[in-house]
Amino acid sequence: MNTVQRGNEREILNEKRFEEYEKNRPPSDKWWEVKTKNFNAEVVRNRVSLDGNKNADYLEKLQDRNIY
Repeated sequence: MNTVQRGNEREILNEKRFEEYEKNRPPSDKWWEVKTKNFNAEVVRNRVSLDGNKNADYLEKLQDRNIY
């Protein structure tokens, strides 16, 4: 029973971790060529990424799916 609940908890935490990564990730490749409504979001991501990579360690930790 605990094993099943811990597995479910791990899945939920990984989903939340992925959402957090998507919210804080760097801009996509060739973001300046985007012609959709996502362009403004990519501009903001670019400006944040130019602030000295403060998020680099945070993003690296978010990508580790073995952290529980």
